[in-house]
Amino acid sequence: MNSLLAGLDPGQREAVLCPPTATIVHAGAGSGKTRVLTHRIAHRVLTGSAHGRHVLAITFTREAAGEMRRRLRALGVTDGETGTPTIGTFHAVALSLLRQRLIGLGRSVPNIVHNRIALAVAAASEHPLGQRPRELLVEIDWAHARRIAPDQYAVAVKREQRYVPFPAAEIADLYRAYESLKRKRHVVDLDDLVSRVTDDLLDDPEFAEITRWRFRHLFVDEAQDMNPLQFAMFEALRGGREDVFIVGDPLQAIYGWNGSDHRLFDALPETIGRTTVLALPNNYRSSANIVEAARHVAQAATSDVQVQAMREPGNKVVLRTYESAEDEANGVAAILRSVANRGGSDPWSSCAVLVRTNAQIPAITAALRRERIPVGSNKPAAELLSVVDRAAQATSRHSLSVWANDTLLDSEDEAERTVADLVNQFLHLDHPGTVDGRAFSAWVTSSSTATNEIVRGVEVMTIHSAKGREWRCVVVAGAEEGLLPHRSAKTREQRSEEIRLAYVALTRAADLLVITYATSRNGRSTKPSELLEGLPLGVTPAATDMPLKIERRLPSLLDDLVAWRNELARRIVQSPESVCTDEDLRRIVDTMPSSADELAPIFGPLTAARVSSELLPIVARYSDA
Repeated sequence: MNSLLAGLDPGQREAVLCPPTATIVHAGAGSGKTRVLTHRIAHRVLTGSAHGRHVLAITFTREAAGEMRRRLRALGVTDGETGTPTIGTFHAVALSLLRQRLIGLGRSVPNIVHNRIALAVAAASEHPLGQRPRELLVEIDWAHARRIAPDQYAVAVKREQRYVPFPAAEIADLYRAYESLKRKRHVVDLDDLVSRVTDDLLDDPEFAEITRWRFRHLFVDEAQDMNPLQFAMFEALRGGREDVFIVGDPLQAIYGWNGSDHRLFDALPETIGRTTVLALPNNYRSSANIVEAARHVAQAATSDVQVQAMREPGNKVVLRTYESAEDEANGVAAILRSVANRGGSDPWSSCAVLVRTNAQIPAITAALRRERIPVGSNKPAAELLSVVDRAAQATSRHSLSVWANDTLLDSEDEAERTVADLVNQFLHLDHPGTVDGRAFSAWVTSSSTATNEIVRGVEVMTIHSAKGREWRCVVVAGAEEGLLPHRSAKTREQRSEEIRLAYVALTRAADLLVITYATSRNGRSTKPSELLEGLPLGVTPAATDMPLKIERRLPSLLDDLVAWRNELARRIVQSPESVCTDEDLRRIVDTMPSSADELAPIFGPLTAARVSSELLPIVARYSDA
C-alpha cells in the first residue's frame, strides 16, 4: 500500500485516502488528476472498501478510458476475486446497459447509425445545410445534449442567444426531419443510447435497482464537461447515493457550444449534499512562466484561479507579430524548425500548433509541408474500418475470438492486427447478452476513436481538440480580436468560455509557449487579443531574443526515454501515450530508479517488472551524470 501512495503530494494523498462518501475534486491543469482518480479506485479496491466489479468510472474519451485501464492494471487492479472495474464513456456505458436490458427482455438491440453525415445530408434535402452537414449535426448534438426537442429548438436558441448558421426555425425543421429518418430506418445515434438508458432507469424501478446494485461506486472524470443529458444519466445511476468521486476543473469547461453546462458541476455540492470538496492546484506540467501567463489570462473570467506552478520559471513566453496570416503561417514553420534544430529523438511530435478555428489550419499545415516538417494526424483509417466490417461478420463470441487469435498468429497486416487487438479488448470487457461481430462493431462505433490512425509529426489542431493533451512546445496562433475570444461569443457566459479556452491552450505547453497573431487576416486589419494585454513573464518580441532551448533536468535521458516509448508503441501497434505518459517519463528522470521496485510507484508492480529490463539500463547510463 505504501507504493500506491508513493510520489503523491499532500493534496493528492488526501484525495486518494478520504472517506468513501461524496467527494468532489477540483483538479487544475497538470495536477495529476488521472493519477489521483486511478489511485483512488485502486486504494478502494485493494483495501476492500469497494469491489472491482461494482466500480463504474465514466470518462469522456476512449483514450482516457484506455489510459485508466492501463494504469489500474499497473496498480494491481486486475481480474481477481474482486473483479475488474467498468470504465468507459457515457455512450459506451449506455450501450452496454441498453444491450443488457433489451436482451433480457427478449427484444432486439437497435442499430447505431454508421454514417451520420449521409443521414444529415438526406434530412437537409435541398436546404443549403445539405452541403454543410457537419454544421447541422453540431446543432442537432447541441439540442440532444440539452434535451431539447425539435419543437423547442428555436425558442432555446433565442433564450441562449446562440449563434446559428441559418434561421433557427429552418434548422428546427431539418432537426425534425433527421429524427424522422432515424425512426424510418430503425437506427439510433449515440445520444439516443444515453437518453433511452436514462429514461429506463427512471421508469423501471427493477432495472434501476439491478443497475445500481451492480455499480455501487461511481467515479466521473472531467465532470465539468457534463451536459444535461449526461448529468441526467449520472443522477439516474447514482439514485441518491453518496458513494461518488467526481473530478473536474471549472477553468477547463470549454464545451458549452456543444451542449455542456459547467454550472452542473459547480452546483454538485448542493445537488448531492454532504460532500467533501478538495482542490489539486499544483501544476506539474508547465514551467512557472507558462503557468503565470495562463493565470493572467484566466483572471479575465474569474478571480478564483486555483493553479500553482511546481516547476522552475523556464523559458520566457514568446509573443510574435506578423503582417498577414500567410506570414504568420511561415513564421510558425520557422519557429518549429528552430526548436527541432535543438535536437532530440522525436522533436516534431513534441510540438503542436493550436488555433481557434478549423479555417486557420490549412494555411499552417501548408507552410509546414513546404518546409518539409511532418504534420501529425489522428484520423479514421479506411483500411481499419474495412477490417472492422469483416470482423463484424462473426456470428458468435467463439468465432470472433477465433478470428482475432488467428489474425494475431498469422497476419502481418498492421490494420488486421490492430483490429484483432481491439477485438480482444472488447472480449475482455464484461458484455451482457449476445457477444458477436455485430456487438463488436457497435462497441467500436460507440468508442468513436477506436480505429484512428496516428501519424507522428507536429500536430495542428483546434484548441478544443487539444483538451487533455500536452506537448513540450506549443504555438498558439491567431491570438487576435474576433478569433480569441471568438466573435460569436455574445453573452457574458460565452465570453467567459472563450477565456477558459485560451487558458486551456496555454496550459498545453510544458517548456516553451509561443503566441502569435497577424495584423491583417483575410484582407482585414486585426488587433491583438485583449487577453494579451499586460501578459506577464517578460514576453520577448524580438526574434533574436527568443529562447528556443527546451530546458529539463537530464534532457538526454528524457530523449532516450521518449525514443524507448515510441519504439515500444511501434512494436505493440499502440499510440505512445497508451504506453506511458510524459508525466511518467518525467518522474523517471526525477527519481532515477535503479530497480523494478523503484519503478513500481510510477508504473505499478506488474508493468514495472515487464519493462524494467529495457528501462533500467537506459537510466543507468545517466546515473552518474
